[in-house]
Amino acid sequence: MKKHLLLILLATVFLFSAVAESPKRELRATWLASVSNIDWPKSTQTAAQQQAALVEILDGMQAARMNAVYMQVRPMCDALYQSAYEPWSQYLTGTRGKDPGYDPLAFAIDEAHKRGMELHAWINPYRYESVKNMHGADDPIRKNHPEWLLEYSSSYILDPGNPEVTAYLVEVIEDIITHYNVDGVIFDDYFYPYEGTTNQDAYSQSLYKPAGKDVGDWRRENVNTLMADIYSMIQATKPTVKFGIGPFGIWGGPQSVANAYGIDYLNTSGGTSAYSQLYCDGVAWLKAKSIDYISPQCYWPSFNTRAWGYKTLVPWWAGVAEVMGRHFYSSMRISTMPQSAPQRRSILQRLRITESEYDNLSMVERSVAATAAQGTEECGFEVDMNRSTDLLGAPGHVFFNTTQFFSYGLADYLAEEKFTQPALTPLMSWKTPQTLPRITDITLSGNTLSWQAPGADETIRYALYYVPSRVVNSPATYEKSTYLQQITWETSADVSSCTQSGYYFVVTAIDAAGNESEPYVKTPSGIQTGRAESLAVYGAQGVVCVSAPEATTVQVYAVTGQLVREAEVERGTTEITLPAGLYIVNGYKVVVR
Repeated sequence: MKKHLLLILLATVFLFSAVAESPKRELRATWLASVSNIDWPKSTQTAAQQQAALVEILDGMQAARMNAVYMQVRPMCDALYQSAYEPWSQYLTGTRGKDPGYDPLAFAIDEAHKRGMELHAWINPYRYESVKNMHGADDPIRKNHPEWLLEYSSSYILDPGNPEVTAYLVEVIEDIITHYNVDGVIFDDYFYPYEGTTNQDAYSQSLYKPAGKDVGDWRRENVNTLMADIYSMIQATKPTVKFGIGPFGIWGGPQSVANAYGIDYLNTSGGTSAYSQLYCDGVAWLKAKSIDYISPQCYWPSFNTRAWGYKTLVPWWAGVAEVMGRHFYSSMRISTMPQSAPQRRSILQRLRITESEYDNLSMVERSVAATAAQGTEECGFEVDMNRSTDLLGAPGHVFFNTTQFFSYGLADYLAEEKFTQPALTPLMSWKTPQTLPRITDITLSGNTLSWQAPGADETIRYALYYVPSRVVNSPATYEKSTYLQQITWETSADVSSCTQSGYYFVVTAIDAAGNESEPYVKTPSGIQTGRAESLAVYGAQGVVCVSAPEATTVQVYAVTGQLVREAEVERGTTEITLPAGLYIVNGYKVVVR
């Protein structure tokens, strides 16, 4: 029996330590919390010290091959940026309204882009205070718009039911995306408070709730309206900006609503319901296409056996995302992953053994069991699950929080075991593709590779590959991360690590939605394109669009390998009508909505 158990334990360790292929496209991010100075900044530091600390964080994330950071820039109706509407955050200097002497958001964007990372501005839309009256009686909102505030036992929030609040929040976010080159805007889980709402919003109900309308439905519609208005504003102002939300992980809607949405029902009774307690309906936002991605806080480990354990929630959310045609990036809480010392209960659940069986193990066997239950192993399991359950070619991993990401050793573990190559962020095929620049004048001077990209705007970024000459002209080469070296918003890169003989430098341009240009190869005789066909293929509503330099034949395959369509396309752009689904078109993965 003991021998059998040891084999099980060893197999478990092997399973969770095996190096999986590092996908070319997936989101890898951390939540960088400013509230209460959790991660960054520290209000006791000078501006120079804060900048140095942020650079150190971003350097560490780059070393872990992360490609995005969710930076909290508006935790409590305040700003870690130059706002036209709200005061400087107290978390910068210790004093609300005090100028920190630099622009933290502008600095963070520049530094993140240098390291090939997107920066998404993390915003708490409704939270005003976490402790009553902490902002004082003369704070602008309390002084000028007291009717905007809802009072709870220990806090105040902005009233989601007041249309003036909705309009104000849209203006605040428009101010950010107009003046800053953020790649995305992300909300977290703070909507109506967790403690529950009874009659705190009686004033707005009396003015705005239609007679006879269910108060829960009305509150959910208030939040839904804000999401729709923000998304519409983004599309009108700067459509390259991505909009996402990280709600509480348990949706909790009833079966009748799940049926109406056309999704599988997940019975999570006994857990907190975002739908009925927070009036937060993440599935509604996906169905309305008013967000680009959802990042539910799946903060329960894999060995949680309830209906809201990681093994249950993640496949369910992946299925919802696939039905709705938007991306799902799982948010993962590091503090729920077992750390250093073995946790007896987690070991038993993970390895499916009883107390008595554990007691009969030798010290060596217990050591193996401890290894299987360590936090890095749980993290690896969750990453693998995110990848294996993804149905759209767009897996995502978002870790809370950044300080624990480093202090618990996950950064090193992920770089060595899971994020072994850089990755592009997932392609958002529903966004309008930008015109990608041609790459010219690729030159190597010492260890610096540089190039020109005439006409590129501030949203265009670049991927650098280092490719053996034997496969440089093969389209399949660029479908994987094998030869991908780095991503950057700059038109130069340090290539001191690229020393192999018989390799070529290759540069591609990538737009904000993730569309990638054909490869431009630096050969001894000049620059050539790396794809023999030089096709541009992308999906849209009901069609595959094929842009070809000359008449050619394209073959469309289902993911099962069945040939669906063979078509002759002319020079220019041709639309091929297809049902919604995932296809392979001349080697390109394409999603049709």
